[in-house]
Amino acid sequence: MDVLDYIRREVSFLILCVCSWGMLSGFYACSDDVQEETPLQVSKTNLFFGPATASQDVTVSSPGDWTAKVMQGSDWCSCVQQSATLRIIVEDNNTGEKRTAKIQISCGAQQVNLEVEQESVDPKLEISGNALQFQVAGGVQEVKVTANVDWTAQVVTAMTDWVTCNVKEGTDDVLLITVKSNPTTRKRVAMIRVTASALTEEITISQDFATSSIIYPQIETSFNIALLEDTYGTTLPDFSHVGYMGSEIEIPNVPVVRTLTSPGENEDATAIIQRAIDEVSSMPLSGDFRGAILLKSGTYRIQNELHINASGVVLRGEGAGEGGTKLVAAGVKGGEKAHHRLIQIAGTGQLSPSQPTFYNVKDEYVPVGRFWITVDNAAEFHEGDHVTIYRPGTDNWIHDLKMDQIYSSGDDGGSNWTASGYNLDCERVITRIIGDTLHFDNPVLMSMEDKYGGGAVFKSSFTGRISHCGVEDMQIVSEFDENKKDPSGYYNDENHSWTAIDITKTEHSWIRGVTSRYFAYGLAEIRNKSLFITVENCQCLDGVAKREGGRLYSFLIADASACLVRNCETSHGRHDCVTGSKGIGPNVFTHVKIRNTHGDTGPHQRWNVGTLYDNIDSDGDILVQDRGDWGTGHGWAGANQYLWNCTAKRICVQSPWVSAKNYSIGSKGTKISGTHNNSDRPDGVWIEQGKTVSPASLFEAQLNLRISEGRLYHVGGH
Repeated sequence: MDVLDYIRREVSFLILCVCSWGMLSGFYACSDDVQEETPLQVSKTNLFFGPATASQDVTVSSPGDWTAKVMQGSDWCSCVQQSATLRIIVEDNNTGEKRTAKIQISCGAQQVNLEVEQESVDPKLEISGNALQFQVAGGVQEVKVTANVDWTAQVVTAMTDWVTCNVKEGTDDVLLITVKSNPTTRKRVAMIRVTASALTEEITISQDFATSSIIYPQIETSFNIALLEDTYGTTLPDFSHVGYMGSEIEIPNVPVVRTLTSPGENEDATAIIQRAIDEVSSMPLSGDFRGAILLKSGTYRIQNELHINASGVVLRGEGAGEGGTKLVAAGVKGGEKAHHRLIQIAGTGQLSPSQPTFYNVKDEYVPVGRFWITVDNAAEFHEGDHVTIYRPGTDNWIHDLKMDQIYSSGDDGGSNWTASGYNLDCERVITRIIGDTLHFDNPVLMSMEDKYGGGAVFKSSFTGRISHCGVEDMQIVSEFDENKKDPSGYYNDENHSWTAIDITKTEHSWIRGVTSRYFAYGLAEIRNKSLFITVENCQCLDGVAKREGGRLYSFLIADASACLVRNCETSHGRHDCVTGSKGIGPNVFTHVKIRNTHGDTGPHQRWNVGTLYDNIDSDGDILVQDRGDWGTGHGWAGANQYLWNCTAKRICVQSPWVSAKNYSIGSKGTKISGTHNNSDRPDGVWIEQGKTVSPASLFEAQLNLRISEGRLYHVGGH
């Protein structure tokens, strides 16, 4: 070992000794002393501001340099760093709502968060006008907006590209509304919503059209009626022109020309009543009527059927209560296949022609609720012409409705819809002709679109339909086998009479003041191209049949139009206010009380169009939906169906995928999405759910308005 290595070893040993002694004595000098770090502190962590621009200072204590940053709310809150303070600045709060900001102060690894809260003024919002009317050429109008908070405006009507709104340049309180010219032949309606905090104001924009000079007024409602309208011109249809003589007059008290008394409760009265009907049917008409047959109080046993096949014949009793007139549908019948109908009022014939020779509708889109259609050949028509409005079924329409997908190719027992089965027609009368525009007595209730084949209006007639017949003021009862009951205790015999009164190929006729009991189907079937039929002040009670499909239809409207069921009552039915397949309204059920129901009210199958359910009071369901594969493929049961101030246990209103909507307005009951694996269908239009809207009755309000305006089609007016 050389001298240098020896010195190095000794020095190292000396250092080790010194350090060891230092550690043992508490004076470890070989590392820095550990000092406790000064914490980062602020004088307050929560700051509160009023709505106006203001600032506050916060004192910051820090062991070193620090920084501050606004992490949330930087659009209205800022901070300025000074030597030992932080100044927090807020701008005016015009949002109408309290807002919060967050500021982070950092020093090295230490952080402190400040929370800033700012109140707002109570929001106020006023506009100078809630309704603007534009001419055909369009234009610009101003609306003054008075608000103490920030506000916005937007067009909320779907698919509206003809109206825009912007804040006027150089102002913050003037809204400019610009409307393009209207090239269509329909009135256009849109809605603009102005919002300030939680407050809203709505502006209805209406624009005239060029073709027609007739204005069809709408009723006043407690909600914005623009919610029922769209850019195509769809609007709330007028359902008032329905029932006997369009409900423009009361049902008359027809003079009695024959009086009958009961032959006895055990005697068959079929022959004597039918003989009287035939005798009156052979009499000449006096105006619209031949006369009434009065059945004096007592019981009339009817073994077969009674047939009224001539216009102007009325069958009348002396009341539906005890001590009044009772008709008994007697004897064993043939069950479901026979479908016995006790009183049959029936005309003959068919609509001719049933199809157009060419399509003449000029409009690219004819919306629901409109009273007119433009055509290529208007010169060929005259006021007062009976016409048919025709909408073809097309493959692409069926496909877009998804009604070609009800059943898969391997399914049995049902059928998908086919285009040829869905050519829709409805009868109208031309009331005016203006240029190339035909105006009608009832509105369009099924839209026509170029992409789905367009449409046609053509002259037609229905020779053989009878009119001005009635059944009134009596009780009609079906005998049945009381030994037949189901496990629930309900009578379920079906070999008895099914329907009390059947009306087919008949117009301007009525059933009133009639009570039926124990029928397997119902009180009234109105069907097969019948028009302007009223059923009022009637009761359909205690149906006797199996509680399954095709039975207990208290009041049925099937392939009939302009029919009215009013102020009626049912019990123990299944489908109490019900429509059949492919009928086109308007049809109205109003003020009907439904109790102990075993099914639901609403459109029953296959695209029934244009029905109003007005003040229906049910302890069961009201359903407007896609029924899918029920009943061999019912599919979409109804289109352009309107519920108005209805009450039910449960309510479902769905809208089809295309071409129509369904509406629930002022409905009270539990909203459900569907009852047959169909909850993914589009929801209907729901307005004021759980509330009562005004007018209380849509039908009555529209009728009163039409009469006051002089739009009378049967008793004078125009």
